[in-house]
Amino acid sequence: MDDLLTVKTCKYCQENLQPCLNEGLICCVCQQNVHAKCIKRGSVPGGLEGDLFFIYTCQECSDTDSEKFIRQKLSWLQALVLALYHLQMKNGGLGRNGFFHWRHHIVAFLDRNWEILFPNDKQKKKKWMGTVSGRLSHYSGYLVLSGSKTVFNKPAWWTLMYPRITPLVLSTVYNAVALEKQKLKMKNEKKTSSDIVQFKELLNQYIKDSTLTQPVDLTNNGTIEFQNIQDIEDSDKKSYKSNGVKRKSLLPNYRENSKKLIKLAEKKIFPALSNETHAIPVQVPVEQPVRESIKLLDPMCHYNTSLNNISRLKMASLAVKLTGGIRKELILSPYSGIYLRPYIRRDQETFPHWLKLMAELQIATNLSNVSFVLPTRAPLDFTYVQPEHIPAINSLCNLFFWPGIDLTESLQYPDYSCVALYKRLIVGFAFLVPDVQHTENYVSFMFTRPGWRNCGIAKFMLYHLIQTSVGKDVTLHVAIDNPALFLYQKFGFKVENVILDFYDKYFRNDIRGSKHAFLCRLER
Repeated sequence: MDDLLTVKTCKYCQENLQPCLNEGLICCVCQQNVHAKCIKRGSVPGGLEGDLFFIYTCQECSDTDSEKFIRQKLSWLQALVLALYHLQMKNGGLGRNGFFHWRHHIVAFLDRNWEILFPNDKQKKKKWMGTVSGRLSHYSGYLVLSGSKTVFNKPAWWTLMYPRITPLVLSTVYNAVALEKQKLKMKNEKKTSSDIVQFKELLNQYIKDSTLTQPVDLTNNGTIEFQNIQDIEDSDKKSYKSNGVKRKSLLPNYRENSKKLIKLAEKKIFPALSNETHAIPVQVPVEQPVRESIKLLDPMCHYNTSLNNISRLKMASLAVKLTGGIRKELILSPYSGIYLRPYIRRDQETFPHWLKLMAELQIATNLSNVSFVLPTRAPLDFTYVQPEHIPAINSLCNLFFWPGIDLTESLQYPDYSCVALYKRLIVGFAFLVPDVQHTENYVSFMFTRPGWRNCGIAKFMLYHLIQTSVGKDVTLHVAIDNPALFLYQKFGFKVENVILDFYDKYFRNDIRGSKHAFLCRLER
């Protein structure tokens, strides 16, 4: 514990090390400190956030002229705290209001990084997942916080009690508490305070910044705030109600638009309610029945975006104005600044079911025509998205997905798109949003027209998007009843989480399809 109060200086930058803010490692040979950011190799092995549990040898003291890192034997406490800290710092979008599911997130993280955390120490036992659940419950209250004790009201979800305290400091303070307990036990003395109080006292003693030692609390507004832990324990649980957690909408924010829509009068929307209200005398107090709220779609969001100003381009002819032209010049990407070729690929072998049907109809209707020759089939062209594609793509999205989708923003990064064309007809498209996180891209939309499916169009579009994300994870959401899940699994996507009512914000109540979704991830 005295190490937290000792002033340490980095041997490279000559700046002081600060717990929780600017930590580092100490060389086991020269006993000099090095900031984590000053490590010559760039980062610790594994690259986990807050992972400083190594026996470190600096470059100058190493016999191989390179830094050495030997993994310390980690306890379950250190592994769990490190997993939660890394998830909240690097994968915050996977959780809900800062909470992470013990199986889908924490166990999955430990399973993926088992060789990094326990290289030669621990072997996976059959019931190691149960050990994780038991350890989380054991440390509940002063190291981790269960979602059942907050307004979040989810017992299987966990977060760090002190999210701004690094795993190294939490582990050090916990070991100090355990050492004090051992000393009292040897002296046959009774504890004067609980472990939670003692842990908080030691934490405040060694971490002077009060903003770092404030525990986390989840309030009614769905955001994480830092308050005193007593506010959580003394609050009236009956006054809280569990609110559904809404994920961030993938749709653009139309509230910032300057367009004005007509707002209907309230009495026209609910004439029955307004008449009943006027019929009740003011003098007589009448208890109003609790009415179930009616789900209304946002008028600023649900409207057809296919009729955009971009479709009214000044072109040479009406046919080109409606269907768009073929660009032969290079396309400059605003995102990457590179020039893109007009075509990604031209496929002359694929024969979709729709073209087979059209060919059979042409042959059947021209049986009496001896001189009839079946026209040559046009190729399938895979191109980058262009401005003339947007109206048709928006129309397809409004028809087959949900109203209110506008993919005009995809023109800012056309190198992360793929549009399949048959002549001038858009038969499929796929879009990827780059850099949603530091090492993660997100597939926002992928679609193939009915009659053009099961022939490899979506397979190539997904392959193209994956190739544009070299070195980064690719994530996507897919409905649990969507057969496209099998295509994603062929490319190596794995189900990371099941999100209930994911599409409830977008679909109307009369939609029969499933509103639950799988979160799939392709790790690179």
